[in-house]
This record gives sequence, C-alpha cells and structure tokens, in this order.
Amino acid sequence: MFAFTKQERTVLVLFTVIILCGAVLRCAFIKYLPLEDMVDFIDNERIYFRTDLNAATAEELEELPYIGRYTAERIVQYRQLHGPFTAVEEVKNVKGIRDKNYGRFSMYLKVNKR
Repeated sequence: MFAFTKQERTVLVLFTVIILCGAVLRCAFIKYLPLEDMVDFIDNERIYFRTDLNAATAEELEELPYIGRYTAERIVQYRQLHGPFTAVEEVKNVKGIRDKNYGRFSMYLKVNKR
C-alpha cells in the first residue's frame, strides 16, 4: 500500500518507540505516585537529586541552588532543636527563609516519611 524508504522506516520505528516509552512512563507515574519523588531536576546542565531535609548535612544542602552556607546551617540547627521535618513547607519556619527563597529551592527538597 505505502512504500517507505529504509530511512523513513527507521524514523517511524524510532518515533513509535519514543511514543511507547512516554506512554509507559505516564502510566507508571499514574499507578505509582511515589515515583515522582525519585525524579531528578536538570538545571543549567546539572542534575539535582531531591534532598531529604531530615537526612541532609549542611554541606549537602549548600550544594543545592539558592541555599547558601548560612541557610543550610540554619536548617540543620532548626532540625536539631525541633526534631525532624514533617513536610517541606515546614522549612519556612527556619529563621531567614522567606516565601520568595522557599519558592526557589523547595523543588529540590523532600521529606521522607519514617
């Protein structure tokens, strides 16, 4: 019926594989919502893993975008004084963290439920 060249068949196969991979990932994210926590962020050609607020050291927090040494140390001090974080939003209670700053770095943080 249709006669495709070798190059056209290759493109069609690759296109089909890409669409199938996307469909499988979409179904996986719908069925297994915790997979979203494993997704990394690529920002400025660097991959950032979501960092657990309850396990990270000040040095690990400082490696994240928009978190400097002072903020990282304050987060660790807050955790030591008040116990583990129960939600990422709780980091806004740390002295020196404003809503604007929180909005910048919150996507790089997570809280593992223990």
